[in-house]
Amino acid sequence: MAIDPRLVFFRGKHVLLKALEERDITESGWVGWFNDAALCEYNLHHYFPVTFEYQKKFIESCISPTRVVLGIVDLANPDLICGVVSLSDIHPIHRHAEIAAMLDKQKTASNPAIFLEAYSLMLRHGFEQLGLQKIHGGSFRPHVASSLVKMFHFETEGVRRRHVFKNNAWHDATLLAVFADTVRYPAI
Repeated sequence: MAIDPRLVFFRGKHVLLKALEERDITESGWVGWFNDAALCEYNLHHYFPVTFEYQKKFIESCISPTRVVLGIVDLANPDLICGVVSLSDIHPIHRHAEIAAMLDKQKTASNPAIFLEAYSLMLRHGFEQLGLQKIHGGSFRPHVASSLVKMFHFETEGVRRRHVFKNNAWHDATLLAVFADTVRYPAI
C-alpha cells in the first residue's frame, strides 16, 4: 500500500518524512524494533516490552506543541516507514529541543543517506521553521557522538559518567548540541 501523499511533511532526494498513523504501527516493523534486543543493543530501548496499544498511545501523544515526530520512508522502498525521527521537549522561550532517531537497521544499514537526510530535514525544520537556536541530543556510543560532530557540527557539551545501564554494564553518555548559526548539513 502506498504512502498517502497528504501525510507527507517533507520530501527529500532519498526519503520522505510523514505524519505517523495507525497503519504505521500495524503494517511496518515499528513495534518489533523496540522488542528486538539486537536492534536495541546500542540505544535506550528494550527495557520493557512494547505493544501495539502502547504505540497507538505514543502516536496520540505526538500531537503536541512540544513534539514533532515523523516517520521516515525510504523512497527506494516507499510503502512503509523504516524509521522515526523526532524533536521533543521543544521549549518556546529558550528555543531548544532534543533530537532523536530510531531506524530499522535491516532496512537502512546499506544506505546511510536515509539517516543523513532524515536528520538533516529535521534539523532544518527545527532551525528554519520552529526558530530554534539549539538542538541537543546524546549517545553512549562514542562513534555515534563523533559522527554527529563530523557530519552536522555538533559540539560536545559534556559527559555524564556512568549514566546509562545497558547490556549489564554502565556507560558514559556524551551530551551534544548544535546551534542554528554553526550547523552543517552533509552533502547527500
